[in-house]
Amino acid sequence: MATEKLSPGMQQYVDIKKQYPDAFLLFRMGDFYELFYEDAINAAQILEISLTSRNKNAENPIPMAGVPYHSAQQYIDVLIEQGYKVAIAEQMEDPKQAVGVVKREVVQVITPGTVVDSSKPDSQNNFLVALDRDGNQFGLAYMDLVTGDFYVTGLLDFTLVCGEIRNLKAREVVLGYDLSDEEEQILSRQMNLVLSYEKEAFEDLHLLDSRLAAVEQAAASKLLQYVHRTQMRELNHLKPVIRYEIKDFLQMDYATKASLDLVENARSGKKQGSLFWLLDETKTAMGMRLLRSWIHRPLIDKERIVQRQEVVQVFLDHFFERSDLTDSLKGVYDIERLASRVSFGKTNPKDLLQLATTLSSVPRIRAILEGMEHPALVYLIEQLDGIPELESLISAAIAPEAPHVITEGGIIRTGFDKTLDKYRRVLREGTSWIAEIEAKERENSGISTLKIDYNKKDGYYFHVTNSQLGNVPTHFFRKATLKNSERFGTEELAVSRGICWRRVRSQPT
Repeated sequence: MATEKLSPGMQQYVDIKKQYPDAFLLFRMGDFYELFYEDAINAAQILEISLTSRNKNAENPIPMAGVPYHSAQQYIDVLIEQGYKVAIAEQMEDPKQAVGVVKREVVQVITPGTVVDSSKPDSQNNFLVALDRDGNQFGLAYMDLVTGDFYVTGLLDFTLVCGEIRNLKAREVVLGYDLSDEEEQILSRQMNLVLSYEKEAFEDLHLLDSRLAAVEQAAASKLLQYVHRTQMRELNHLKPVIRYEIKDFLQMDYATKASLDLVENARSGKKQGSLFWLLDETKTAMGMRLLRSWIHRPLIDKERIVQRQEVVQVFLDHFFERSDLTDSLKGVYDIERLASRVSFGKTNPKDLLQLATTLSSVPRIRAILEGMEHPALVYLIEQLDGIPELESLISAAIAPEAPHVITEGGIIRTGFDKTLDKYRRVLREGTSWIAEIEAKERENSGISTLKIDYNKKDGYYFHVTNSQLGNVPTHFFRKATLKNSERFGTEELAVSRGICWRRVRSQPT
């Protein structure tokens, strides 16, 4: 990067970029995310956007490219799909109130294995894998940051590690140890994986299991550290880690699975024409992912196979209950993804309404299962919690016709909050509400000449002549004293002034 003296804003960019050398830095400046130097040159080519320059008349102009903040997601998706990382630096204060350069910080690093928000949502899992090593023993942990699924296992050689990564169709691997040249060649060049490194561990008693082997614990804790370091927020939707062993499932290498067309057609790479396509009659995105995982990992333990078959047989024996259950599931949205959006603070009114709809379906689903009166279903019933208080709150608070974008307003249902209803009335009716206040106070006080006036200094006020001062209500407060009259305010009038003033300022000029 340039060595000449930089402006405070560019110096801030350079300082932040040093912390994220392996990522494209999207630097928020007003309504755009800007990229500079090599990031701008490379992004302009990859994203097919214009490459310009900052300080065009300088001896060494700074290459610059930008994308609108409101449509940035589609550009981020392109970079991620091509295997790059993206660091998002936001303005952390109002530019109008900032003293000097606006404070900016990176609020999230998006990588191929940590994609949560996409302009092209996909119901398939996106697994992020972490590896660690202790002698000849490998620990492999993987997580879907969207669904919160979290697993760990131990493997005895690098060939098994590569096979497991291929089966998971992972795109990024977090490494807790230094790879050999041969291992790096295989993972990076042959398997085309994005390699990230994490040497620190994140200890979480709720998510981790003390009974894990040391190398498994290391892989899982470093995976947690990586997602917390890149996502920079609480991840309350993550599920406790589940330990598994590959010997618990029918062993097939990636090539065998591909040739059998288990989950996608080997020729087209699409679902149609695969076993998954043939069997998939699921009604929810969660069911679809579960079926896909079952096909990917066939059971070999007789007890677990029989247990699954018993549940299937129960539904086969209860035609009418099965039909009712199928209808009930049509109102169930992808609650795993909704939970992740809540955890990431990226929910919109549509998400919350879908969450409420899903929760409202739980009592009926539970009643149908209980009505079959079969012990094989007990473990399913015990896991169902409709959280009625949350469903009631969302249904009472969010308007059914609420827009998808939170900045458009109209989200909260009328009648949920009296103060908000009053504010909306002022915005809707404007000066007519002021006239109603004037008429109400004139009648209550008996001051026939009482009227509301306005000026820039005092705002809205009641004008009372000296002869009527004895009739001024106790809730009036003095704002100004004149020769022949006084000006009074009320709390109600002060509220109306604030809202009307914001309404005036929000109008286009």
